[in-house]
Amino acid sequence: MSRVRSVVADMASNDRVGPLLASTGLGRGLVHRVAGGDSPAEAMASVHDLADSGRFVALERNWLPESADELDAVVSDYESMMSLLGAAGLGSIAEIIVPAPLLAVRRGPEALHELCALATDHSVPVTVATREVDLIDACIQAVRRQQAIGRDVGVALQASLRRTERDCREATGRVRIAKEGTGHAVPTSERFAHSIEVDKSFIRCAKLLLKRGDAASPSFATHDQRIIDIVEVLAGRYLRESDDYEFAMYLGRAEATQQRLVDFGERVRVFVPFGPEWFGRLVGGLAERPSGLASTVRSWLPGA
Repeated sequence: MSRVRSVVADMASNDRVGPLLASTGLGRGLVHRVAGGDSPAEAMASVHDLADSGRFVALERNWLPESADELDAVVSDYESMMSLLGAAGLGSIAEIIVPAPLLAVRRGPEALHELCALATDHSVPVTVATREVDLIDACIQAVRRQQAIGRDVGVALQASLRRTERDCREATGRVRIAKEGTGHAVPTSERFAHSIEVDKSFIRCAKLLLKRGDAASPSFATHDQRIIDIVEVLAGRYLRESDDYEFAMYLGRAEATQQRLVDFGERVRVFVPFGPEWFGRLVGGLAERPSGLASTVRSWLPGA
């Protein structure tokens, strides 16, 4: 398994693989199934398709954390994305995901403030993704500062971390729970070692968020049908209406499950990566979860 993880991680870090894949006929079809493309304009095609099917969207402009010089380009693409959403009247079904490394570079917190202001103008909520353990506290503090001035900003947390249950208790506003972050090593002392422990943590966090009357529309990022079933039971127990929580899944993954949930009246948000580094962001997560590689690749194939 470590060999598989190493190979996939090497693919994710190779900046030639994504463009090479996208240059082939099969690759172009795959790109449109699993990513929004290189630009905001290309990503809008996925947004329209998802909106027409009754789904919501979460858009993340990918960038490499070490590429601090690209901050201006990243902010510009986010600004273009929100302007396009506003012009199309799709701000209400969209969400912008800001990766935590943005806060770690010079002018990062200022850039987040600017993005949140623009998002407010276009009625687009923002979620800060806390994938890097050493940036979680900074992310939570930044989110609270934006919430304090009335902006719709939430935070995404990882059930695989031991601290997350406490963070859920203390969180204000929107919270998304995912099983784990993608592509980032976590010290063993700070995370659960076994998948069953992560599942239990996810369910405890879901219970906390659904039980709290002041928790604004919690979001549950999972393709695991067992977890989905449990969340639905908990939502019913705590009298949550179907529009008062949501499930979040990747573009091109578990599409039958996504549509079935929508048909049953559940709210489903689909994660759409876009930007020049979409391939590294998409594949990087598989390096941390190689056991799911086969099912993931199958779901990308036409007719899956």
